Amino acid sequence: MTKRCLLIIDLQNEYLDLWEADKADRLVQNTNRLVAAFRSLQLPVIWVRQEFRSDLSDAFLEMRDKRIAVTIQGTRGALLHAELDWQPSDATIVKKRYSAFFKTGLDELLAEFGAGELVLCGVNTHACIRVAAVDAYEISEWSWPRNASAPTTQSTRASPWIT
Repeated sequence: MTKRCLLIIDLQNEYLDLWEADKADRLVQNTNRLVAAFRSLQLPVIWVRQEFRSDLSDAFLEMRDKRIAVTIQGTRGALLHAELDWQPSDATIVKKRYSAFFKTGLDELLAEFGAGELVLCGVNTHACIRVAAVDAYEISEWSWPRNASAPTTQSTRASPWIT
């Protein structure tokens, strides 16, 4: 059986504070259920969060040019939501770009875990989740569940697998 690994991307205060409280709570609860399911099967859980220096020297060009200061190191916004079931034994990756794979060592960590299949969840599907999925497909040999994506001729908004 292929070993699965859960990647939880960008469930940080900076983003969830923008959501209606009941929707953010539902996302956190559903994420915690997914985390519990992976842990019950002794499968790895990896938390991915974005974080930048206050001077944005490590941010990508658009952020620097427009002085977009989000998820700044040492601020509440950069922290994972307090109600998430993050545990100190969980792996945590800090990223500086949309992709969780860009210069983070994630590929090596997944190899260390023996992961052969990835399950991605989080926020900003149009950006961070999508780019991580594309990079995982391009740079690795991960196996994807058959129902994880829409055919290329079908709009992803119409896909029954993306909500």
